[in-house]
Amino acid sequence: MKLEIIAKNYRVSDRLEQILEAKIRKLDKYFPDGNTPCKVVMSDLGRQCKMEISINYHGVHIRTEVVGDTMYYNIDDALPKLERQIVKHRDKLNRFHKLPEKPSEYAFVSEVEETPLEIAKVKRFEVERLSPVEAAENLELVGHDFYLFINEETGNFEAVYRRKDGSIGLLQPYEED
Repeated sequence: MKLEIIAKNYRVSDRLEQILEAKIRKLDKYFPDGNTPCKVVMSDLGRQCKMEISINYHGVHIRTEVVGDTMYYNIDDALPKLERQIVKHRDKLNRFHKLPEKPSEYAFVSEVEETPLEIAKVKRFEVERLSPVEAAENLELVGHDFYLFINEETGNFEAVYRRKDGSIGLLQPYEED
């Protein structure tokens, strides 16, 4: 994997970088091409540290985020989560690109429970043509975490959502060429 480490308000020691790199390399068996980008973002949140790990394998995004007392603990928490996601979504990844068969032993977990996804409820609703600011106001009114709308300027389906820090985000989907 091609590892990219980004630090925000955090100084990454050489030792931490070596440990992270060695542990991430254990996931190489799931990505045979060797050029899979892996992005690690480390942030200092005051009394705690946050680590986000993202892998983009030919358009399939796998991501985990953990918050803990130290980055060393975060590594130990994040990598099992990441491996569970990789193993759980192996079938989806195999549809696009051939991954190795189920490994004889996992790198960070003892086993992975594979439960099929189910849609528990279908809800239909009318989508309005609004500006992103009006959609954000409606988000506040309905009290949900997200609000879907058609952007009156672009004509595209978009969504506003409440971020963990309380601010509002805007999702603008597009199709890659």
